[in-house]
Amino acid sequence: PILYSSQPATLNYLVCSADPDLYHGTQCIDTLVEYDNRGKIREGLATAWEWDADSLTWTFHLRKGVKWYDYQGNEMAEVTANDFVAAAKYVMTAENESLTYSQIAFIKNADAYYNKEITDFEEVGVKAPDDYTLVYTLEAPTPYFLSGLTYTPWFPAYGPLLDELGKDFGTSNDKLYYCGAYILAEYEPQVKHKYVKNYNNWDADKIYITEI
Repeated sequence: PILYSSQPATLNYLVCSADPDLYHGTQCIDTLVEYDNRGKIREGLATAWEWDADSLTWTFHLRKGVKWYDYQGNEMAEVTANDFVAAAKYVMTAENESLTYSQIAFIKNADAYYNKEITDFEEVGVKAPDDYTLVYTLEAPTPYFLSGLTYTPWFPAYGPLLDELGKDFGTSNDKLYYCGAYILAEYEPQVKHKYVKNYNNWDADKIYITEI
């Protein structure tokens, strides 16, 4: 058993900023890059990336065959570049009240969209030219951009589920999908959180603890 000093206020990793809330997203959702055990950035859901001469446009090539699962471990959909676009749009929508919006505000036209100066998300610098290519365009060169991608507002979320649930996304373990090392199989606030290994994870052979 593990005793936390406080309970999470939400499982919605796209809006939270407090540590007890972030634990769930970081264990249950994989994203573009991650740190290895020596603190170096390594491939995650992106297998390769490149940037232009001005370090403004970054192109990521996604791992194929990664799936979304529900809390019972049922396969729901493939993780695609569109899920990163959908998640960014969710974070940039002021009504969703993301506490971490500032962490992605340096994307081109992010502030304009957030403040409703523009309403067409196509004008924002996050694109999915195809299912396995993701392109970010920044307002200015940002030295910490790559390491910042390990933080939750950059994580993907299944777009149709976000559209369906809106602010109810992540209000319980059955109201989000999982693509990371663990699936939150049971969630009873103040009583029990049960994580089970995602045996279908792309990096499953390095997930040594099978249940928490």
